[in-house]
Amino acid sequence: MFRPARAETAGNYEQSVFPVLLHCEEHLEEPLPLAELAAVGGFSPHHFHRIFRHVTGEAPKEYVRRLRLERAVHRLKASPDNVLQIALESGFATHETFTRAFTRRFGIRPSEFRSVLRAYRECVDDAMATTTFAGFTDETPLTLRFDLHKDPVRVETVPARHLIFVRHHGYEHLLAGRERPLDLWDELFAYADAHGLQYSPELLIGITHDDPYVTDEHRIRFDACLPVSGPVAVSHPIGRRHHQPGLCVARRHRGGLEEIAKTFAYIGVEWLLPDEYGLRTMAPFEIHRCERARGGRLERLWTDAYVPLAPLRRTRKGAEDERLPVQ
Repeated sequence: MFRPARAETAGNYEQSVFPVLLHCEEHLEEPLPLAELAAVGGFSPHHFHRIFRHVTGEAPKEYVRRLRLERAVHRLKASPDNVLQIALESGFATHETFTRAFTRRFGIRPSEFRSVLRAYRECVDDAMATTTFAGFTDETPLTLRFDLHKDPVRVETVPARHLIFVRHHGYEHLLAGRERPLDLWDELFAYADAHGLQYSPELLIGITHDDPYVTDEHRIRFDACLPVSGPVAVSHPIGRRHHQPGLCVARRHRGGLEEIAKTFAYIGVEWLLPDEYGLRTMAPFEIHRCERARGGRLERLWTDAYVPLAPLRRTRKGAEDERLPVQ
């Protein structure tokens, strides 16, 4: 039986598991065997399995499968790729394995969910009034409900950025930040100032890994990110990543951070990918433009939501587009 760890030991475990979580997120389409994950964390496989469950509440295999299924929902919503392609891109070996896992988790087959989405798109009116699609309920994890204004979407290229970030779990962080949403970045500002890092608080980035319509509230991951001048060494709980450049579909976000899921829902459900684009296996994100108000207080001017895209190429001359992203 795994005994509860002391506070200091538990903190060390969290610090060791954190790079494993990032590794899983960045390699979901790969096999990710237990031995590989244990090596990233610096443990033996047996010891790592117990530590990972203690920190996350899930076994490594369960955690990886959940992330794969939840990412698959996003791709089913926003990508015209067929179910087999989405299954393979989500790290499942076969269509059948993916369908069984998806049905166990959500109570609906992926092909049936895709059909529901088609019907939903046909029924949404031009006014984008609040709509709950018939057949879904408040208890259904894939509920489709929106209350949006029609705003244009655009395709633009975003530059590469070096980021430091702090991870927040649970949607209550965003709800609690209605009055002062930029407080989510305070720990980053303090860390950057203490370590002499160059940054501009006028541009902040949030990475929204999870869909609150799909992921359990306490498991939702939100990374408050601060662009810095280059790659830097950091210490837990601060992380670092290189945000890849590339094409994105973007839309201006209206409302607070707690409502950002609605804007991503619009992009994912209402905006259909044209033939020349596919989805990148990269989390959606938002960019916040800010300014210093009187008294030095940082205030948000506007927020744009981004879903990463990849241009497509044809695999054979004259052949049907197999929707392979350009490398």
